[in-house]
Amino acid sequence: MVLSLLVTFFAGLLAPLCLTTLPPVWLLIVCVCLLPLLVLFRPYGRFAAAFLAGFVWAGAGHQLAINDRLAHELDGERVWIEARVADLPEATVTGWRFLLADAHLRDSDAPLPLIRAHWYGGEQVAAGEMWRFEATLRRPRGMSNPGGFDYEAWLYAQGIGALASIRSGERIRNEPEAGTDSFRGQVRERLVDALQPIPGGQRLIALVVGDKSVLTKADWTVLQATGTSHLMVISGLHVGMLAAAVFLLLGGLGRTGWIYVSWPRFWLAAPLGIVAAGVYAALAGFAVPTQRALMMVALVLFAKLLYRQPNPWTFWLVAIITVVMLAPAAPLRAGFWLSFCAVGLLIFGLSGRLATRGLWARWGRAQWVIFMGLWPWLLLWGMPGSLVAPLVNVLAIPWVSVLVVPAALTGTLVELLFDVPWFLWGAAYALNGLFQALTWAADWHPPVRLAFPGWISWLFGVVGITALLSPVGRLLGLPAMACVTALLFPVYQRPAEGQLWVTVLDVGQGLSVLLQTRQHALLYDAGARLSSGFDLGEAVVTPALISFGIKHLDTLLISHADNDHAGGAPAVHQALSVGKVMAGQHEEIDRRLGAEPCEEGDNWEWNGVRFEIVYSALAPLPSNERSCVLRVVAGDSGVMLSGDLGMDGEYQMLRHELGADLLLAPHHGSRTSSSYAFIRAVDPAWVVYSAGHNNRFNHPHPQVVARYRELQVEPVYTAASGALRFVLGDSPGGRLAWSWREHSRRFWHE
Repeated sequence: MVLSLLVTFFAGLLAPLCLTTLPPVWLLIVCVCLLPLLVLFRPYGRFAAAFLAGFVWAGAGHQLAINDRLAHELDGERVWIEARVADLPEATVTGWRFLLADAHLRDSDAPLPLIRAHWYGGEQVAAGEMWRFEATLRRPRGMSNPGGFDYEAWLYAQGIGALASIRSGERIRNEPEAGTDSFRGQVRERLVDALQPIPGGQRLIALVVGDKSVLTKADWTVLQATGTSHLMVISGLHVGMLAAAVFLLLGGLGRTGWIYVSWPRFWLAAPLGIVAAGVYAALAGFAVPTQRALMMVALVLFAKLLYRQPNPWTFWLVAIITVVMLAPAAPLRAGFWLSFCAVGLLIFGLSGRLATRGLWARWGRAQWVIFMGLWPWLLLWGMPGSLVAPLVNVLAIPWVSVLVVPAALTGTLVELLFDVPWFLWGAAYALNGLFQALTWAADWHPPVRLAFPGWISWLFGVVGITALLSPVGRLLGLPAMACVTALLFPVYQRPAEGQLWVTVLDVGQGLSVLLQTRQHALLYDAGARLSSGFDLGEAVVTPALISFGIKHLDTLLISHADNDHAGGAPAVHQALSVGKVMAGQHEEIDRRLGAEPCEEGDNWEWNGVRFEIVYSALAPLPSNERSCVLRVVAGDSGVMLSGDLGMDGEYQMLRHELGADLLLAPHHGSRTSSSYAFIRAVDPAWVVYSAGHNNRFNHPHPQVVARYRELQVEPVYTAASGALRFVLGDSPGGRLAWSWREHSRRFWHE
């Protein structure tokens, strides 16, 4: 009964996350009033009360979090703020990224929410310092695409209520405020200095203070390919092992007489074990895996103090419920589910078995259970998986947990107390040796990224894997494997013969459009690769294509060489099979792509859909004027994609047939494009503006927007709608099938 009530209460905590809008406060108050009445109706009334109690608790927490966001009137405003630097600042290619807590406006002293700030070209900041900044504030908003990372959900789960671009700043106080953040920063700086002589030694910092920014992109690539990313964060395993080590050490010292107390030894060992776990979790910034481990350690040791041995599922449920009660948005993070599911899988997969095997057999089965059990969750979160992970982790986990982490923590303590770095150096060399082995193992097989198969197939897969890992897995082998295949072979929708799907991705200030026929796919542009190193082709375009089931592009057509159109192309080309690359301004395109020049007049037909290069100019015209313009016709409907073409090029095209129902606004709606003559020649029903929200170029320009409205063209903005899909060829004029921001809307989305 207790476990069932806990599960029901947990379901209530999760329920608000499925809503598009939060329930009003008055409704939550009504629900609270109903709780005593529901308890009277046994037995089902208790379950309804448990669910409703969880729903009310989480709903109230979400209301407080949403109300704490940046006010709409401050969105896009440049203001002076005063704040404390929180957490560990992260160095980027272009400056510094950090959190600002206890922030307020300098002029009015009005409080501000937790802010994630980026200071381009700024000076170094330290955790705990007080600063005065000139900053442009923005509400927490991100791009919205299928298969991609939900940046807005991540910001909400972190408790971040505003973003800021720092223009200038000055320290208010040089000495950092005392606290966990400043202590972590000081420890980090000591470790940086101590590990300087060891090439690659700074990786160790990730295991001591939880600063993952010290890991390079190459490091993360190796970790993903070998399924060992969890080893390079302060994981729950590390926290639990430290608590166990302190508990056993104190118990052993008590038994040998080194420590004498007049009460039972574990009355001393248990609290100190919890304190040790708490200190290590604090060094990690209380990340979700450490919260889970700290809670479970505390529950286990508290149960020992009370001479109780509860069901392990009780520990698990109480821990997960406590974390969600403290942070109702925590389930929006992949780490929450991967951490708790890993522990739950071990409880489920290693219990209820009569056979007693050797240590290595049980350890090998643990890796198999984790490998199989987490695959559905990796698919759910769009994360890559590793086929070599079970083999690698069998050795890598003991190496890190038994050798590297104890040496690193001991070395950190010795360095802080005695200024002796030898233990740290030993730990760093051990970690470097592991990375050399992982680099070798990463060459065995690249990480595997599969598309989310849909909820029905996903649930079938979860049922199948649960059956395989159960004590009767051998008896259910065949039906279980049949269910698992639903994860491996998802069924994707495809256009009908003669039909064209036009999917405009939300790549901010840039362009990327996918054109699909029954058996073919063409990608027109691939977004930007930013100066910070963030690649839209890798982070947005490729995951979206994979989510659509596209592993091969027949053609990658790059309109011209500007970064916001061509920057992401190499990442897409590397991730997917590409048959042919065409480009305007082809000589300026990355040579690795082997781009062929666009030739005006080229045309072809796929599945009854006609493609034609309408315009492509030669040098020495400016870059924008060399955009390769593509017109595609499906039945009575068509689409025109014109890159960044200006009015000069538009006038040159007027000699061609240009009619199309859908037009991608030339040059993102710049006032140097979209002439009256061009718009009338195309005569579109829709115009799509692919531009970033509040972008510094003022795209689309108000004059251009007014021009399209004057000519009765309906505007659609990727900044407001996210990714868009139009279906052409199945009805006169085509239709807008969906906008992703509305399709996937939840209450935390802008």
